[in-house]
Amino acid sequence: MTAGHDDDAPIGHVLARREVLVLLGTTAGAALLAAWASRRQTPFGIAEAAAADPSCVVRPELTEGPYFVDERLNRSDIRSDPTTGDVRPGVPLALTFAVSRIDGGSCVPLEGALVDVWQCDASGIYSDVRDAGFDTTGQEFLRGYQVTAADGSASFVTIYPGWYRGRTVHIHFKIRTDPDSTSGLEFTSQLFFDDELTDVVYVQQPYASRGDRTIRNTDDTIYQQGGDQLLLSPAADGSGGYVATFVIGIEASGSTTSTTTLAGGTTTTTLAGTDCATTASCLAELRAALPDPAVSANRRAKRTARDLQRRAAKLASVLERSTAATGARRQRLLSRAESKLKGLLAASERAAAKGTLGVSLAPIQSAIESLLDLV
Repeated sequence: MTAGHDDDAPIGHVLARREVLVLLGTTAGAALLAAWASRRQTPFGIAEAAAADPSCVVRPELTEGPYFVDERLNRSDIRSDPTTGDVRPGVPLALTFAVSRIDGGSCVPLEGALVDVWQCDASGIYSDVRDAGFDTTGQEFLRGYQVTAADGSASFVTIYPGWYRGRTVHIHFKIRTDPDSTSGLEFTSQLFFDDELTDVVYVQQPYASRGDRTIRNTDDTIYQQGGDQLLLSPAADGSGGYVATFVIGIEASGSTTSTTTLAGGTTTTTLAGTDCATTASCLAELRAALPDPAVSANRRAKRTARDLQRRAAKLASVLERSTAATGARRQRLLSRAESKLKGLLAASERAAAKGTLGVSLAPIQSAIESLLDLV
């Protein structure tokens, strides 16, 4: 990993329409903002989105990326590091998720789900990770979760994210009904921002000191997988910040994967759980989920597929030996299997972030999580 790391349903209340965005404090910012505002439609409120699509809005699932850390940090304002109290600088963003569950023909608010949010700061740095360009191990800024209320809402106070080489501007999120179980529902994706609004924000400090960003939405390989359905529509809050609501319907029909066809194309929502109950069956599911080198689309994808298949073969060998071992030797082999599983998961997530995986990441994650529970 280098320093340039790869990597709306009826809900209870209606957001006020904001027809005029406040001008920023700089001449360049005001001009950019005026141009952006003239092209944008007024953001939908929650009730309006429900009226437009009463069966909820199904969004594409995207890669988790390499920087998810399950901190279990329950807080709404995620801007600070809880140890030092230092607040990450940036333009404030009040972000609300409005989550519904789609089951058959019904769509109801999803209460009690954990919504995790994590993002980089204005300098493109994530907390609690070690990268070639930084080491923020032990820090927890710009991470946290909230539990959805009875109306399906979960709200955060954060900042407009910065950028880093190889990716467009984005925020990661994960919605889980039971984080400690492989049978719960889990949905992972990313939020994106209109490039013209980002141009407005980035004329301000601390963003301006980073210089021109290298990737815009249409050039981002992950955005190309359905990012236009994951765009936020922030509105100015009158105090120099923004507010945005993201409305999402998660389909949970009981099958491992369910597909919904919308006007904009087909999106897939995956449940986290698998049916495997033994090491052998989970290994079989894992191998079936991994990409096949014989049908890979290009050379890079073929190399990725071969690497993942080799890792899976070595894992299977270790697990097979552990079944015949006892005592301390068995424990050593199981510990080695756990390490190989985590390595395989990390390699799969890196490939997904780079666009070389070629298959859905979620079934791989699910099979590996099941195996980790078993070992």
